[in-house]
Amino acid sequence: MKKSVFLFLSALAVTFYGCSSDDDGTETVVQAAFVNQAVNLTAAQTPVNIAFSSPTTSAGTITVTLEPTNVVYGTDFTTTPAATGTTVTIPYTAGATTASFSFAKLIDATEGQAKNVKFTISVISQAGIEIPTATNFVQLNFNEVAVSTNTTIAENGGNRVPNAVYVDFSSGAETAVSRVGWELGFYSGSDFRVVLNSAVNKLAVKQLATTNIDEVQVADANVTTGNYDPAGVGYIDNPSGNLSGTSIAAISATDSDNKVYLVNLGQEAATTAATGTSTALTGADRGWKKIRILRSGSDNKLQYANIDATTHTEVIISKNTAYNHSFFSLVNGATVTTAEPQKDKWDIVLKPFMNYTELSPGQNVSYFFGDFVITNSLAGTRAYEVLTSSVAYANFALANVTTANFETTAAADRRAIGSNWRSTVPLAVKTDRFYVVKDVAGNIYKLKFTSLLSTASERGTTTFEYVKLN
Repeated sequence: MKKSVFLFLSALAVTFYGCSSDDDGTETVVQAAFVNQAVNLTAAQTPVNIAFSSPTTSAGTITVTLEPTNVVYGTDFTTTPAATGTTVTIPYTAGATTASFSFAKLIDATEGQAKNVKFTISVISQAGIEIPTATNFVQLNFNEVAVSTNTTIAENGGNRVPNAVYVDFSSGAETAVSRVGWELGFYSGSDFRVVLNSAVNKLAVKQLATTNIDEVQVADANVTTGNYDPAGVGYIDNPSGNLSGTSIAAISATDSDNKVYLVNLGQEAATTAATGTSTALTGADRGWKKIRILRSGSDNKLQYANIDATTHTEVIISKNTAYNHSFFSLVNGATVTTAEPQKDKWDIVLKPFMNYTELSPGQNVSYFFGDFVITNSLAGTRAYEVLTSSVAYANFALANVTTANFETTAAADRRAIGSNWRSTVPLAVKTDRFYVVKDVAGNIYKLKFTSLLSTASERGTTTFEYVKLN
């Protein structure tokens, strides 16, 4: 049965636009518009109506342009009348109060994917009919259905590992971005915290005693990390992902409390590939900056400069609650909008990662891992490990899930998977374990890693599979 989500448009048009003439006989301007600007599609066939504010005086046509997002005309959707290029021409009769076309949805979108088609009124053949700008369009959104099983390959770009790969289980989507594309992430929640990019080797910050960003500074070779020096852990964020452990102190509402920081920008991704099954993680040094961060209302104000400069650049970093953070590149002097997907559109990320490792009992040092898996714990993704000695992966079902194993605190450790899924001596995936992951929507998956090498036996390519349990 066809279901129309626009059946009420004609009635609404009367109240929206008013009568066709005033009491004094003055004729009201006739308009044509979509009443709804966004609709979620729930049927395979959907009539889409355009309402006139008063009956048309003659027959004519309305031309609408279509703008598809992640869908293809003829493959994922069609219209009646059929489109010609990027336009659909819709006929109407004299005395009509609506003009309509039919939209056929041929596929469903999976959760986390943006699939839609926007239609905009561009031309009306009958003279004298106005097109209100605010209501001249409608966006038809496809349904979302969670992926139940998937085997996927995360392409980090080979053994130089230049990419971070974000994976959304429910949509099956993978997003690969440059792992060195930003240095500072400004938290989008109510707290004023700034994180460092843990995928940039040697990136480190040190708080200085001054609040004067224009004071000349010098490079400090001791401000580095990943070198087995216990002092290095003070120059990076706590790798658990807990915001209380950022190396940059919480940004105070009192400007005089916010100090200048010396920033070692770390290293670029390597330009020369490694040999055999090793990774190449050491690239060119990127130099130094100095920064100072203040509050600006509900946003952040970043001041930055070269360390020998006596003037600085200032930029406002606005919070965007659709993301965990707003990102900035000190190297390029620009905000970065492609650093990671929206916070509810990814579950794990595979990338190089600056972690702690224990040098001696109770003594941590920093170490840069080439293939590390972190969960989106800040947004609410949770994970725990299961050993096959207790239950085989194939037999693991929803009834085997231990809810208490999902950390409930906001400070849940994002390293629940970490590097535990593989060994380096010998270099192999550990087959005695798998993982249970609960995403922000409450979907629960079992996750098993199957390979950390490409078919050419090269690092930087990880294969894994997962199954939805609920």
